[in-house]
Amino acid sequence: MIIKQKTAHPGFSFIEMMFVLAIMGILMAMVGPRVMGLFGKGEKAVTQSALKVINQAIKQYRTDVGRYPERLEDLVKKPENASGWDGPYAGNEDSANPEVQRDGWDQELVYVKKAPGSTPPFELYSEGSPDKEDDRIYATKQ
Repeated sequence: MIIKQKTAHPGFSFIEMMFVLAIMGILMAMVGPRVMGLFGKGEKAVTQSALKVINQAIKQYRTDVGRYPERLEDLVKKPENASGWDGPYAGNEDSANPEVQRDGWDQELVYVKKAPGSTPPFELYSEGSPDKEDDRIYATKQ
C-alpha cells in the first residue's frame, strides 16, 4: 500500500501573489486611461445635441419673426414686439416655467447676437467642462 504525504499547504505562495498583482497592475495601467477617457464623452455628446437643437430653434425663430432673437430666453417666452412668434421654440413645453436647454455640465449655453450683416449672424456655444480651460464647444465650426 502506497501512502502519499502532503508536502505543502494548499494556497498561493507570496511570490505567486506578487506575480498576479504585477500582471493586474500592468493591465490597469494600459486599460485605465482609455476607460477614464470615456467618462467625459457623455457630457460632450449631450452638449452637442443641445447646441444643435437650440441652433435649429434660433433659425426657426428667425423664419417666423423675421429677425434673430436678442437672447435665448426669447425662444421660450414671447418677447414684446415679436409678431409672428409661434413658440416656444425650445425648452420643455409641459413645464410651468420653461427654460432653454443647458449643456451636459448643467451650464447655460452662450448666445451672442452680432451686428446685422455679420457672418455668421450669431455665435452659440458652451463653455465646456468647468475643469478645463478653453474647452468651448460651438454649434457651428468657427
